[in-house]
Amino acid sequence: MHALARPSRLLAGVTLAWASLSAPSAAQVLHKSIDEIEDVGITEHRGEPIPMDLEFTDAFGRTVKSGDWFDGERPVVLVPAYFDCPLLCTLVLNRVQEALNRMDWTAGEDFRVVTFSFDFRNTTEMAREKQELYLLGYNRDAGEDGWTFHTGPVESIRALCEAIGYRYKFLPERSEFSHPAALIFVTPEGVINNYMEKLEYPHREVKLALTEAADGKIGTIFDRVAQFCFYWDPKTGQYSMRVFNIMRIGAMGGAVLLLSFIGVQIVLRRRKDRAIGEGNGSLGPDNGISVA
Repeated sequence: MHALARPSRLLAGVTLAWASLSAPSAAQVLHKSIDEIEDVGITEHRGEPIPMDLEFTDAFGRTVKSGDWFDGERPVVLVPAYFDCPLLCTLVLNRVQEALNRMDWTAGEDFRVVTFSFDFRNTTEMAREKQELYLLGYNRDAGEDGWTFHTGPVESIRALCEAIGYRYKFLPERSEFSHPAALIFVTPEGVINNYMEKLEYPHREVKLALTEAADGKIGTIFDRVAQFCFYWDPKTGQYSMRVFNIMRIGAMGGAVLLLSFIGVQIVLRRRKDRAIGEGNGSLGPDNGISVA
């Protein structure tokens, strides 16, 4: 991780807690008038690619292309959030951090998290402060690209938000944005795979979404079995069991046990027959006793 001026992890946690407590209540922010939430939401674009030539600026002032976020190996979680949001974005980022801290996978090694601001007025300094703060609260080393924060020009922001179906609205009287809370899971090649449109991100569901986005290329055999057994249900907004697949696994498991039992019985029978044959052979001509 880049050498930045860093407070302690404890201070980072206190800062995050204070940010949540000192902001207006969730009800005040989330309860908006009809005009404020009109045309705000998510239009899912599963299976569609992310534009690869959009220019953004990372937390260190370097120009990057959106295609740089995808390396063909690690899935990516896109987190839309503007950096001076009074509450909702902070809640989203806090919940993302909680999920990452509970997972047994490591950002940077197994997947990437890319947070981008949809407010073109946000600065590189603001991105750096946010990145520094949330990396301090992450309980592992995310390396240089495990969880990155970006700003961008209006054109790039709009193109990216249109590609992922993220619709927000500027409220000039408040100088704030009305916007949804969502995580977008993208394949290592840059194709949108799934969405989580809520404020709770259970780490097991995040892990399942990443496994799906990576098409089973990351994780253990148990993670792949979990992916086989659960599916994302957009009606409930959570992963549900694939009963038929679980029955198939049970049937295959029963078949494996039966074949194993049969195999063991065959081996034991052959050993028994061999022992009997060797016992009978002890009276034969090769035992050194003359039978003439």
